[in-house]
Amino acid sequence: MMRKVSFQAVLAVTASAMFAPLCAQDAEAPAAEAPAAEAPADGLPPIPPAEKPFTALFKCARAEGVVQVLKPGASEWTAAEEGRFYPLGSALRTVAEAGAQSSAEFAFGPASSLKLAGSAEVVTRPTEIGGATRTVELKSGRVQLNLPRTLKDGLFFVAAPFFTCSNLAGESQFDYQLLADGDEAVVRCVTGTMTLEGRHYRIARMAAANQVRIRSTGDNLYSWLRGESGDSKVELDQGMVVEKNFETDEDKEVKKTLEFTLSPRCAVKIFRRLSPVGGNMLVSTMTIDAAGEIKNRCAFAEGRANVNSGELVIAPAVVADAEKEKAKVASEETEEVEAVEAKPAKAKAKDDAAEEEKKDEEKDEKEEKKDEKKDDDI
Repeated sequence: MMRKVSFQAVLAVTASAMFAPLCAQDAEAPAAEAPAAEAPADGLPPIPPAEKPFTALFKCARAEGVVQVLKPGASEWTAAEEGRFYPLGSALRTVAEAGAQSSAEFAFGPASSLKLAGSAEVVTRPTEIGGATRTVELKSGRVQLNLPRTLKDGLFFVAAPFFTCSNLAGESQFDYQLLADGDEAVVRCVTGTMTLEGRHYRIARMAAANQVRIRSTGDNLYSWLRGESGDSKVELDQGMVVEKNFETDEDKEVKKTLEFTLSPRCAVKIFRRLSPVGGNMLVSTMTIDAAGEIKNRCAFAEGRANVNSGELVIAPAVVADAEKEKAKVASEETEEVEAVEAKPAKAKAKDDAAEEEKKDEEKDEKEEKKDEKKDDDI
């Protein structure tokens, strides 16, 4: 009995027979490998390619207690699974329950991780495909970061509504909480370095063991920085000033800054207000030392060199010396006035005595003449 074979089946069998040797060669060939780097002309071994600090997705490395993830576009939180990768743009949180603690660790790369403990929440920012940078936004609670000490600048950022930390390397810790009228954060550089920047202030390099507390109002009209550990040098804006170029005899507006060391118990206060005329931001900055004395003060309008008070130093010691000098001058003036007034009073008394004496003499003379007249009559 002959079986009918379609024309399509014959073509399929023929094609399979033709490509079978090629498939066999591909199966025997090793997996695709990156081309070997050519050896330099000097005979030294090739330089290995730099390892990328971050993976395209981040992984949940550890989850204890209630650990949840909110994926981009999702409306409900789901339990985080150890070993699972999640896309950037996801929100992460740990929820502390009565009698049980929650903690988690998420890996961004071979040596880059983020830890949450207690009740804490952060959001990872999405980035373009193949993007080299990573950013997390603080929402609440304690967040710890462990990054390579050799991480290049501009690769990892920590953002909050009123300040940003950049150029992070090493270990750092952030305690963040929302308040009724703003927020408060404690930024600590455990090891390595970082840069902290906000409106009208910048700490270019926070070193190991440096800790700063930041308080901001929700309208960004007030900022308060307090040193709690180590010495951090903060650059404070002092507005625009006019500088003359003596070679060209031209005036140029340049930005002026003040450097202040934020040691423990030292503080910086920045007040802001929108000008009712022109809409410029009016800024007043004050620095306070550990003893509570004002060290620097200035006021300016953003972008206006003609509205700038310059440096206004008000130190209690200077004020006290001025008050002493003023009191001394007032005392000397009082003594001089008393001396001037006393002299006419004395002279007047002397004149009055002379006049009385003259009157007595005239009276005695009249009495003598009267007696002489009586004698003549007798």
